[in-house]
Amino acid sequence: MRIAVVSTNNKEVNGSFGQSDRFLIYEKKKDGLFLVGERFSEPMVVDYPDREMCDWIADIIQDCQEVYMARICKVAERAVASRGITPVVYQGPIDKIIC
Repeated sequence: MRIAVVSTNNKEVNGSFGQSDRFLIYEKKKDGLFLVGERFSEPMVVDYPDREMCDWIADIIQDCQEVYMARICKVAERAVASRGITPVVYQGPIDKIIC
């Protein structure tokens, strides 16, 4: 399973979906998480969840089955879910994500 992770330090899930300038992409397997790349994004304007921008960001990770982040607004959550991606609100170490 492929997942996207929002992290500002490559160690913890600690960022907001719409404020992220990149997503770490992992393969989630029974024996752990394996970093396979990263995708770059444009952070949204704070306090203004633009639907088209949320759709654009969701398209960046459309091949992922899950996205992990500390926060997500309702507009972005709908954009992600409409692409079959499960949004997971989690804050903590990336290596503690359950495989």
